[in-house]
Amino acid sequence: MFRALEPRAVGEPRVVVLKRMLPHIADESNAQRMFAEEARLAGHVSHPNVVHVLGHGEIEGQPYLTLEYVPGCDLWRLNRRLTLESKKLEHDLVVYLVRQILSGLDAVHAATDHDGGALGIVHRDISPSNVLISIHGDVKIADFGIARADVNAFEADTLARANGKLGYLAPEQVSGGNVDQRADLFSTGVIAAELFMRRPLFAGGSELAVLLAIRDAEVHPFVEFLPQLPEGLGGVILKALSANVEERPPTARAFWAALEPWQSRPEEVLRAELAKIVASIASKTRTRKTSADTVPKATMPPTPMVLANEHPITTNVTPLEYKIRKPNGATVGPLAYAKIVESVATGQIDGNDHISIAGGEFQPLSSVKDLYRHVPASCMTPTTARVESAAAADRSMDFEDGGFVSALVRTLVTRRTGLWLCEQGGVRKEVYTKDGVPAFVTSNLAGELLGEHLVKEQVIKRSELDMALAVMPRFEGKLGDTLVALGLVEPLDLFQHIAEQVREKLLDLFTWTSGTATFYEGVDPPSSGFPLRLDAWEILDRGLQRRIAAGFESALILERGQDSVVQVDRVDTAVAIAALPEDLRAALRLCKTPHSVEEVAQFVTQQPGNTDPQRGYRVVAILLSLGAIHWM
Repeated sequence: MFRALEPRAVGEPRVVVLKRMLPHIADESNAQRMFAEEARLAGHVSHPNVVHVLGHGEIEGQPYLTLEYVPGCDLWRLNRRLTLESKKLEHDLVVYLVRQILSGLDAVHAATDHDGGALGIVHRDISPSNVLISIHGDVKIADFGIARADVNAFEADTLARANGKLGYLAPEQVSGGNVDQRADLFSTGVIAAELFMRRPLFAGGSELAVLLAIRDAEVHPFVEFLPQLPEGLGGVILKALSANVEERPPTARAFWAALEPWQSRPEEVLRAELAKIVASIASKTRTRKTSADTVPKATMPPTPMVLANEHPITTNVTPLEYKIRKPNGATVGPLAYAKIVESVATGQIDGNDHISIAGGEFQPLSSVKDLYRHVPASCMTPTTARVESAAAADRSMDFEDGGFVSALVRTLVTRRTGLWLCEQGGVRKEVYTKDGVPAFVTSNLAGELLGEHLVKEQVIKRSELDMALAVMPRFEGKLGDTLVALGLVEPLDLFQHIAEQVREKLLDLFTWTSGTATFYEGVDPPSSGFPLRLDAWEILDRGLQRRIAAGFESALILERGQDSVVQVDRVDTAVAIAALPEDLRAALRLCKTPHSVEEVAQFVTQQPGNTDPQRGYRVVAILLSLGAIHWM
């Protein structure tokens, strides 16, 4: 909660803002520690472009921060007002504003402790609502609520809950990767792009769609806008919006300097112009508010989202009943919607069946969009709908022969697009590859459905899943969107759980020791579902780790460590030109002459960045699967 003292005459006590936690937040695990960390980190930063923390203490056992009061508005409100009035900021004024943010970030990132040691602070929540602009033209970064330093980091659950504003997260924040100060530069790049375009950069029909767009750095709306900017300016912004952190500016200062050529007017002129705009907005506000009061609530995000309060209340909803008629005339039901979805997803009900909803006429399942989307994608593909037609397959292998390693590694080096249909008894998994990389995975195991996974991981309760399934038809049969709209799961938490769940479906295949995998060339990944964005070589490595842990590679590690391997006389062309990991390529060069498995393993461990003593054995296993080396 924020409170501000009313301005006083000159000479009277200074006007400040008190920031306190709401009672229900204060009771949450680690909340007070996060609040204390905010005070600690912000207290080490003193800069004109950063809201100054004047002090902190406790009131009735509850902590508070005393903050500098910034009369004016935040950037979100400024941008909203300009949009409503069909106005826009001049290009050099946008550049000035963004450079002011970067100047503040430079101070934040360079902050040191009392002994002069670098704190390595990452703000993690650079967004329009955390950029305050005063009636004097000051631009200040606010709110270190989820900032993180390299030291004194919090537990993962605390950080996962502190998500930032969805539309301004960096790809690595969405995917759960390592986050450093360049994430703040990506967020600043988003702000810059949106100020120029006057619309959201990452938009979608749901929070999950927005997060997918961020993860994949889908910045084409800004790319299409580039011709409207001065030559070269858009390229500087695009560099900051790179999905690859190494391609972004290395520091806030470097980004600041790169924008300088496009700040054409003197700084004092631009500052005065910005002050005039903010003063105009302040004068139109009927009720005086503090700068802190202008922060938009979670129910008013700056990008279009699916919000819980946009949908009917879900209590006392009478669930619909469904009946299924099979092609032979047999009927099944009545069934609840949740059971229908599970049956469709696991193949017990397929696209040839007809369905009756609430006693209505039977209609083809394909005409019920929210249910048909759960039909396994291979059953909707002409090439694979009749899998018993073996002639349609391009390649087949047994899992007894090296597990899924052999299948995936060959697809990877030959950059094949298609479907691996994996079957073991009644279990069926579909792995779609795009240019050799797994892009989508589905399964007919009920336990691997998203809802069951979330219950197992204690993300939601069984009763909450049942409620979400009951109202899921209102959300086009999309469980993820339903859970978010009902407020049962935070969008970023859900996104990362989905990503890990889909990876688990794939990694499970590496431990199969029986069954078959059949490859169908040219089958594109389905447009629906959760597309993976994987490092395929990392997945291979993780899969081999599981095989080793399960004892499936003991012959390679325990029994043949002293046996020698050597490069084949003629390495396959696809392997020779493939973008192999550097340690894999180095090991292949080493094996031009015979070396024992132990020697190769030791050599790989000595490669730059490799510290895992088991990595060398996995490298040997991959090279053997590629047919690039063989036993002596």
